Amino acid sequence: MGKIDISILNDLTAFDSATVQNAAIRIRGYIPEDQDYTGTALKRYTGEAPTIVGIATTIKATALNEPDSEPVPWKDYYEKISSLDYPFISLIEDNDSPRNRGALFGDNMAFMHSCLGAVGVVACGAIRDVPGIQRSGLSVWAEGRVPGHGPFNAISLGENVEVSGLNVSEGDILVADADGITRVQEDILGDIIKVCEEVRKDEAQTQKFFSVKDKTRYSSWISKDYT
Repeated sequence: MGKIDISILNDLTAFDSATVQNAAIRIRGYIPEDQDYTGTALKRYTGEAPTIVGIATTIKATALNEPDSEPVPWKDYYEKISSLDYPFISLIEDNDSPRNRGALFGDNMAFMHSCLGAVGVVACGAIRDVPGIQRSGLSVWAEGRVPGHGPFNAISLGENVEVSGLNVSEGDILVADADGITRVQEDILGDIIKVCEEVRKDEAQTQKFFSVKDKTRYSSWISKDYT
């Protein structure tokens, strides 16, 4: 990860994930969805801000069975995130079998992450204690809810993770809202705000044009090349 202009991340919070994804297409064309955005399994459960933007930090864990190898001390993970000096989104991937059967995240962890500077958490698996997480003020996404977990261990830090069909590497820029998460490549970050504004302007123009209930408008729209 190079030096990222944090002000651009802050400015991106003014746009929804769909607008950002549309803007990215205008800049670099279409790319495979597993490099672009999440699928339908991921849901937003808590958080008041419409859009959250942060830099990914990753952890893999087991929440049902003891891991096959020596676990990573949880203090290593918390020390790591406490040292980050930028807005980050923590992605916790369930590496257990069966997956999504034990909770990866709950209310105590939510308060700890919020205190240590996380702007969001994405559980690539299940969570619990949603009312308590909501009280923490943290924005959280997950693939489901369960009431419990078994032995809970971290097994790796900083490795690539997969969340609802999207492959994420540590340091990726993520834009997250109620639709899910889209990834913004660092090399287009300098252009993304301007193009997001263009997308928003074009969509507002189209929606205003079609707000009049007149079936003849479609042919006029085609002739004027609205997008």
